Amino acid sequence: MKIGSIIKGTGRILGTVTEFNIKITGEVIGTLLELSNKPKVAEKSRDFGDKLGDFLSDATRFTAEFTGNVVDKTIDKSVKNIKKIQNKVIKESVIEINEKGEVLEKSYIRGAEYKVIE
Repeated sequence: MKIGSIIKGTGRILGTVTEFNIKITGEVIGTLLELSNKPKVAEKSRDFGDKLGDFLSDATRFTAEFTGNVVDKTIDKSVKNIKKIQNKVIKESVIEINEKGEVLEKSYIRGAEYKVIE
């Protein structure tokens, strides 16, 4: 699973949660205004809550979708570039066996000087 898919999924969930929280808040305020004998303002509060909830849901989902795509493409390009650099820089791979009989594979960078530290 790619990281972008996680971001997109999270954005869809967050968009839905945001949408319903805003709509519920508009309903609660509308109900309180109705109890205060303000029916016109109550209706406007409900309408505003619905419109704002829809807008924020769409904006959150769009942002997550866009960000997920950017993250996936950035990672793909970075991996390709690292492989290109690795093929040009690392030219020697040496397999060593230490005193314990463990096999170690080491890559050396061409043109670098190595010093043994004891």
